[in-house]
Amino acid sequence: MEKRLHVVGIGGTLRSSSTSRWALMRALRAARAAGATTELLDLRELDLPFFDPEKSLEDYGPNVARLIVAVRRADALIWSAGAYHGTLAGVTKNALDFFELLADDESPYLHSKPVGLIATAGGSQAAVNAVNALVHVVHALRGIAVPLFAAIPQPWKVFGRDGHLVDESWGKRLDQIGRLVVETSGRLSLPNRPAANG
Repeated sequence: MEKRLHVVGIGGTLRSSSTSRWALMRALRAARAAGATTELLDLRELDLPFFDPEKSLEDYGPNVARLIVAVRRADALIWSAGAYHGTLAGVTKNALDFFELLADDESPYLHSKPVGLIATAGGSQAAVNAVNALVHVVHALRGIAVPLFAAIPQPWKVFGRDGHLVDESWGKRLDQIGRLVVETSGRLSLPNRPAANG
C-alpha cells in the first residue's frame, strides 16, 4: 500500500479566536481532501518557551519535542501567521527558531520540503510583509515555498465569530494552497530521497 503524504500545519496566535488558525484549518482540510494525512500544531495550545540556542532538545519539555518530531515526520508543511506592526507575530517566529534543533539531521532543517504560507492582518501591507518574511525563513531552512500564498487583510470580514468563512473567495485560495503542497510534495518524493528522521 502506498504511503500517504503527511502535511503538518503550524500556526495561530495566542488569541483564542485566531483567524490565522482558522485559515490554517481550512487549508489542512483541503490537504486531507487531496489524499494527505494532516496534523495541526496550534501555537496557543503548544505554549512553547522562548528558544534558547544554548539548549538541546532534551533540555526542553514535551511540547518542543512534539514540534520537532512533527516537523521531521512531515512531507510538507503549511505555516499560518498573524501579523502585528508590519510583520509576522513573535509567537510564530519563536516556533520557527526551534527548527535549529534540526540542523544536524541527515536531511537538515526542511531540506526539499514544500511549505505553504498564510498570513492574516488588520491591514494588507502587514499580511504581505509577513508572507515575505516567511519566504525568507523557508529558504534559510532549505525548504521550498510554494508559489501560491494567502495574505488575508481585515480577516474579521472573512471569518465569522465561530471561525466559519463568510468570504468563500478566500476559502478557494486556502483550498488551493492545501492541494498545492500535497501535489508539490508528491512530485518531489523521489525513491532516492533520504528518509526523514523520527
